[in-house]
Amino acid sequence: MKRAKVKSLEALNRQTLKARINIIISIIFFLCLILIFRLGYLQIVQGDEYQEEIENAQYVEINQSVPRGEIYDRNGNLLVGNESRPAIYFTRHRNMNNSEIMDVAEQLSEYIHMDVDMISLRDKQDFVINHYHDEVASLMSDEYTLLQDGNISRADFNEEFYNRADEGFVDELLSEEDLNILGIYVEMVNAPELNPAIIKNEGVTEEEFASVNAALDDLEGISTGMDWERYYPYDSTLKVIFGEVSSPDEGVPRELLEEYLAQGYSRNDRVGKTYLERQYEDVLRGEKEQVKYSTDKSGRIIDQETVESGEPGDDLYLTIDIELQLELEGLAEHHLMSLRELAEDVNARDAVTGEIDYTIIPEHLDTVLLVVQDPNNGDVLAMVGKQIDQDGDIVDFHYGTLTSTFVPGSSIKGATIVTGYQEDVLDPGEVLLDEPLRFSGDNPRTSFFNRDSKIPIDDQEALMVSSNVYMYKVALRLAGIEYEEGMSLPHDITGAGQKLRNGFSQFGLGVSTGIDLPNEALGLSPDFGQYPANNYLSLSIGQYDTYSALQLSQYVSTIATGGKRMEHSLAKEVRGSNMNEDGPVLKTFNPTVLNNVNISEEEWQQVHDGFYDVFNTHDQSTDRYGTGWDAYHELEPKAAGKTGTAETYKDGDGVFNQTYLGYAPYDDPDMAFSVIFPNMPYTIPFFPAQYFGADVVNKFYELKYGHEAEAPFDYDVGWFYPQLEYGDY
Repeated sequence: MKRAKVKSLEALNRQTLKARINIIISIIFFLCLILIFRLGYLQIVQGDEYQEEIENAQYVEINQSVPRGEIYDRNGNLLVGNESRPAIYFTRHRNMNNSEIMDVAEQLSEYIHMDVDMISLRDKQDFVINHYHDEVASLMSDEYTLLQDGNISRADFNEEFYNRADEGFVDELLSEEDLNILGIYVEMVNAPELNPAIIKNEGVTEEEFASVNAALDDLEGISTGMDWERYYPYDSTLKVIFGEVSSPDEGVPRELLEEYLAQGYSRNDRVGKTYLERQYEDVLRGEKEQVKYSTDKSGRIIDQETVESGEPGDDLYLTIDIELQLELEGLAEHHLMSLRELAEDVNARDAVTGEIDYTIIPEHLDTVLLVVQDPNNGDVLAMVGKQIDQDGDIVDFHYGTLTSTFVPGSSIKGATIVTGYQEDVLDPGEVLLDEPLRFSGDNPRTSFFNRDSKIPIDDQEALMVSSNVYMYKVALRLAGIEYEEGMSLPHDITGAGQKLRNGFSQFGLGVSTGIDLPNEALGLSPDFGQYPANNYLSLSIGQYDTYSALQLSQYVSTIATGGKRMEHSLAKEVRGSNMNEDGPVLKTFNPTVLNNVNISEEEWQQVHDGFYDVFNTHDQSTDRYGTGWDAYHELEPKAAGKTGTAETYKDGDGVFNQTYLGYAPYDDPDMAFSVIFPNMPYTIPFFPAQYFGADVVNKFYELKYGHEAEAPFDYDVGWFYPQLEYGDY
């Protein structure tokens, strides 16, 4: 008998291990098979459903009305702020039809009351069609029968109803409740999907706000929150310059739509529309809240999560000094009304006595413009415009300082002198004869201070007494011509005209000042026309091209600083929003030099001395006065500047534009100003508007350095009338 073969213990262990491994592999294979079947099921059978869920959970930037950045003056005084107000919002879910929206409107109408004055006739007609079937059928019985029989379409039926149902018909049918529902519906139906739209944000009462809050679970898509609107602590002061923001209903204005959409805005975003609000939209706008919405298969919102909170806009600090602005506005109103009254008094007195032979139309005297700036850095400290309207009331015209241009007269003669230096046709201190210029076939051209004599004067005195003839001779030299009595005027002054205008542009005349505002007017620089030489000579004394108060301020500031033309600026810095405290400085707008007017120190000294003499000098040897001596010679600190008077027309009547430009202190200026009084009475001598400029200087140093307050100049007809009559003024 054979002996049985017995396996060793080691062999048995190997066999057991192998069996266990096979079992584990089988289990893993089985699990993988289950996983494959499960993935297949999810992808093939339920893939569309899960894809829809993914698509329905998405990030959306919503227009949840984050507060706009505020605007402050240079000293931290609030100029444009935000006023919070309660608001009712509606978020339209995907695929929500108009009938569902109407249902929500009917529910919401139980809690809030709408302003229904702006509901259109078409909206009322649509409401009647959908809710007053019997009345519509009665009005349009024949058409209704045709509609029922299928002989006309619903669109044709509705169109006929629109033509037939007038305002009286629909108003008689609609109750107050109907109109309230319709007012809500109109606001809701145009709401974009998944983006809260304001239903009511004006006049929301505490009771309305509380009752809607209590019923939110039953009001699909309705929510409550806070909205804001701009408010202006200083009322109308500079309001136009600050600009406008679009309303929640308006969104991005149509004319700006492409510009803002290209920057990533939505159509219903509130944006800056004009002036500073538009210029600094990127600073003031803030960051909208970003929300993740989840919707079900029907498109209804089932969940939302705030991914990024909205951030208010940054705050903009301006160069404007609001205290100075308000004080100068008061002075402007005083001088404008006083001058109008003076014109009326002189006119009335002359109607009785007939002692003067001037035509004075007080109604033409209706505007004053003023700019005050720091000449060293271009900061605009105040910009004032005032007008008298047809009712005799004072209204703001601040934007006129940059949008309206006028012929300035002799105030630009400093630029003519400098251009002569630069073109090497005039030496500093050069003496020329001021004499009547007699050209062939032309009337004599003279200076106001000298009608018939030959008076030798240099460039400094030419500025002091405002010699027209000196400027004419410089202009002729720019054209390569020396004056000779009886000579003919040149026909081709194209090159000389360009030289003169180029010289003016160095000072900011006829070009942009760089002001950070849209709509700046550059002024008119017309062709020299049928009489080119005559018009060219007129240009040299400020009687041809037109400039704004802002340009004239930059011009005189460039002279004040010895040729450094600074870019005008209203923005001083940007600060982060920090509730009621000054936020951190995020950006500073540094002064920018646009160009330098290059002449020698000796030449600059001649110009500065001439401007000083205009305000301060009475030459006793000749008994000649600077043209601004009356108003300015007693100022402390001493100022320098230039006056100008230009002949022009208003409504066919001859008038004068008067300009007064200056800076102070004359030897180390920290302020400069430009004043324009257009349409002044056409009289020789002129109405004394230059006292406004003196009051501006006094007020500046009163506010900045605590100088003693000076009463504004008082225009007294008893004092002024004899001077007007006898020509002493």
